[in-house]
Amino acid sequence: MRRVRSMLAVVGLFAAGIAPLASGGTPLVARAAPSAQHLAINCEYSRICPDVANSADVFGTDKYVGHDEPSDLFYSSLPGSGNRLSYDVTLPTDPSATNPGAPGKSFQFQLNGALWFGMALCDTQSYPEQVSECPADSDSNIANNPDRNAPDFIGRHSGTAFVELQFYPPGWVPWPTWAVAVGASACDATKWCAAMNIFNLLEDPINGTTQNATCASRIGLETVNFAFVTKNGRTQAPPNPVDSTLATFTPDPQRDLFMNSGDHLNVSLRDTASGLRAVVNDLSTGQSGSMTASASNGFAQIQYDPTGTSCNAIPFNFHPMYSTSSEGTRVIWAAHTYNVAFSDEIG
Repeated sequence: MRRVRSMLAVVGLFAAGIAPLASGGTPLVARAAPSAQHLAINCEYSRICPDVANSADVFGTDKYVGHDEPSDLFYSSLPGSGNRLSYDVTLPTDPSATNPGAPGKSFQFQLNGALWFGMALCDTQSYPEQVSECPADSDSNIANNPDRNAPDFIGRHSGTAFVELQFYPPGWVPWPTWAVAVGASACDATKWCAAMNIFNLLEDPINGTTQNATCASRIGLETVNFAFVTKNGRTQAPPNPVDSTLATFTPDPQRDLFMNSGDHLNVSLRDTASGLRAVVNDLSTGQSGSMTASASNGFAQIQYDPTGTSCNAIPFNFHPMYSTSSEGTRVIWAAHTYNVAFSDEIG
């Protein structure tokens, strides 16, 4: 196991400006939406999503989709360093609420989007859509050669997803952002929370295709499985983008793990038979929470169907892609391209 100590002093805010997709693909204000209505995060508008390497190909040449995301990368050739991780974390604190507009005062939700711990995962229905297998926890998935005749040609790379275990600080308007006010978000006015986000890309660069328009209008081309870290490790609503609802994105203080500013945490990410499991132990309060990216929890791939009209969720256990972490262990569709990393969203 590779253990990294991270003392986080200035990190914060859950990303603002998330626009959900309704069945027609139009950004929706969900203030009055029932919990059963379909909603999904639209990465064309959201700053919580990883930037794609070729934004114009995915979102169109008339749009700019991108944000600042400085990162710490972790490299090691030790087997398991790419899929078994443990972090010691101290959540940032805020200044006194007295005279909040005083010069020099900045609260975490004002500073940046979210802080997260990430890892590359297998997803055989994701970019580049050429290989039907992805051996979990294996560096045999490394394929970065531009030579089409080479056995490790990048075009035959296994399909890749990326997980971000995101932490969201206290803020003045609670989740879900779009149900209250664009430009504000948090789980609670005084507490932190966390969620597992798994991103994939429905594009085939070899044959020049993307997911069919019917499905893309419902869930987008860069899609998200989303689930809050809960006290019992079970999802509170469907996490996959085909079945997700307003309840998926509405924090539940009775079920979800809430944390205090300044709390000391142990955060771990590791593979299990049922999929990647994230565990957050709050050493300050004695509480804990977890989330496993498993089919039994409702996590799913999106069936790639570029010529049809289907939009099917395939129940799936998401496993780490690599054994180690290096320049070669990449998420080839993402702008950042790395495997094991920590980042905060600053804009």
